[in-house]
Amino acid sequence: MRAFWFLLFLAVLFISLSVGKVELDLNRVFDPSSVDFKILTQVRFPRVLLAFLSGAILSLSGLLFQSIFRNDLTTPFTLGISGGATLGASVVILTGLSAGEIFGVSFITIFSFIGAQFTLFLIYFISKRFIDRSTNRLILVGIALSFLYSAVLLIFYYLSGFEESYQIMRYTMGSLLTVGYFDLFLVFLGTILLLFVSFYFRDFLKQISISYDFAFLKGVDVEKKIMTLFIAISFSIGILVSITGPIGFVGLVVPHMVKKIMKKSIDEILMPTFISGGVFLLFCDGVARVLPSVSEVPVGIVTSLIGGIVFVYILLKR
Repeated sequence: MRAFWFLLFLAVLFISLSVGKVELDLNRVFDPSSVDFKILTQVRFPRVLLAFLSGAILSLSGLLFQSIFRNDLTTPFTLGISGGATLGASVVILTGLSAGEIFGVSFITIFSFIGAQFTLFLIYFISKRFIDRSTNRLILVGIALSFLYSAVLLIFYYLSGFEESYQIMRYTMGSLLTVGYFDLFLVFLGTILLLFVSFYFRDFLKQISISYDFAFLKGVDVEKKIMTLFIAISFSIGILVSITGPIGFVGLVVPHMVKKIMKKSIDEILMPTFISGGVFLLFCDGVARVLPSVSEVPVGIVTSLIGGIVFVYILLKR
């Protein structure tokens, strides 16, 4: 099974590197002085790795949220985290500070990270009231926050000029456009942290998948461990969304499909979910790049189209 996931990853990776508006010449991609080599190493390779890591983070975060709240509809997107990041980025764009940066990190990235962090911790403190009750109310809290952020965002649209409105709109669609490896390095740090925490707490995740009472009777400090998981998820998702913008439904589609196919406990599907999420977003990014259009279609549109259908399917099945 591990060999299958590895071969699938390599196949999708190779296809993704060969897809793009510019057709690369295989005879020139290994020549460091050629344009083909620069496109491959500075544009496509970083983008493909960013797509894989982004999908992996989103899917694994979705699985962790669903396990913590025992609800298949709980994801960073449905909880309003992406809306918080978008609002933070919009503040920077509206105030004309989008060109500023600190230590190579743009103000848009910094403020969207803060927006995502604020939303996550707001949800955490609200969730403490619901953690032993109906988590459907927590989903409603996330939806309410999303509506609130959308209302503020509409005010920003009204107050902004054409250029600022376009920047905000493009950010809200989600994008994997990147040049070089700096952004990729930041996302990589978030990925390593999320993977480490997920496997370190895999026994705890298995216990709470049964019930919180079961974990408590085992002598586990449930609240402390959940807080640790929240910090790791908030850091990883905050970094990711601040760089790529909101990419919806990956955390909903992938964990659901992996659980349907494998039918195993959560500790056994952590890595399959991680890899499947990366492969899924690589596939969506490939579709976004080959669609006929004047400019490249943002990957967030493709994931939303697929995810929206799966979302309705889950609602009907429940």
